[in-house]
Order: sequence, then C-alpha cells, then structure tokens
Amino acid sequence: MARIFWVTCPGCGDRFYCHTQDLRHTTWRLRCPYCEREFDQEESPKIEE
Repeated sequence: MARIFWVTCPGCGDRFYCHTQDLRHTTWRLRCPYCEREFDQEESPKIEE
C-alpha cells in the first residue's frame, strides 16, 4: 500500500494528499489541486504524516 501525507495549502487552506516516497523530504515544489498554487513544503501551515 502506498504511503501518503496530507498537506494544507498556504494559499487557499484546502487539504490534499501526496505520495510520501516521491515527494516528502524533497526539494520538489508542491502544487495545490484546488487553487493551482505552487509552494515549498516548508510553506504549508500543516503537514500530517
């Protein structure tokens, strides 16, 4: 089973999930599927692993 983590968008405040192995603790920027904002993981007000 794939592991995921939940991210809160700093722009619109909606939550979405990402694949842990591919994205967590990387320098890849995340993109919110709701408002299309791109941001670094450190910018998220809440990350749930």
